[in-house]
Amino acid sequence: MITAGSLQPDDTALPPTPKGRATRERLLIAAEKIFGQRGYDAARIADIVAEAGVSHGLFYRHFADKDAILLAALMRLYDGLRQTSNRGAAGNGRPTVDQLCARNVLFFSEYAQHRQMLRVSREAAARAENTGFRELWIGMRGRFTTRTLRWVEGLIAESHIAPLEDAAMVAESLSSMTEQMAYVQLGLATADPTQELIERLGRASGLVWHRTIFGASA
Repeated sequence: MITAGSLQPDDTALPPTPKGRATRERLLIAAEKIFGQRGYDAARIADIVAEAGVSHGLFYRHFADKDAILLAALMRLYDGLRQTSNRGAAGNGRPTVDQLCARNVLFFSEYAQHRQMLRVSREAAARAENTGFRELWIGMRGRFTTRTLRWVEGLIAESHIAPLEDAAMVAESLSSMTEQMAYVQLGLATADPTQELIERLGRASGLVWHRTIFGASA
C-alpha cells in the first residue's frame, strides 16, 4: 500500500537524465488526462502508457503502480495550488463584500482549471485502503481552512468583529461550504464551466462569507 509518507525514492526523485525526466513528465501528463477522464477506478496503466506513447517497462522504471503515479500527479498539483493560494487574499483590515467575492472567484477559477484531478483526489481520498491519498487531501484542504481561521482571528484581534465562541469551527464551516460548492458545481460537471458560472459561485459564496462574519446589515 502506498502512503504519502512511504513513497519510494524512484517514485518522487527526478530521473538523472534529460530523457528520463522527459519520459516521467509525459507519463504524469498522460496520467492526469486519463484519471481526469475516467476517474480513479476505471483508469488503467495500459491507458496511461498508451496516452504517453511509452512501454509498460518504461512506466515501471518510474512508478511502482497506478497509485504511485496518481499520488505523484496529485503532489505536483497541490504544490502548484499552494504557490498560488495567497493570490487575491483579502489582506489586512476589513474587506468589502466585493473584495471577498473577488477572492472567492479566484478560488473557483483555480478549482475549475484543475477540476477533474481535484475531483479524482477527493474520490481517491474516500477509499479507506489508500491512506496516502486521504492524508494528502486532508493536508491540502487543511491549509485552506487554517488560512481562513487566521483571517478570522486577525479580524477579531483588530476589533473588526466581536470574539467568536468557536472561530475554528466557523472557519471550517465557511471553507467546507466553498469546497463543496466547487466539487458539486465544477468537479462533478459534465461540461467545462463557463466564466459566468464561476462568477456566480464566487459572488454567492463571497456574500455568504461577508454576512456570516459581519452580519446581514454590513
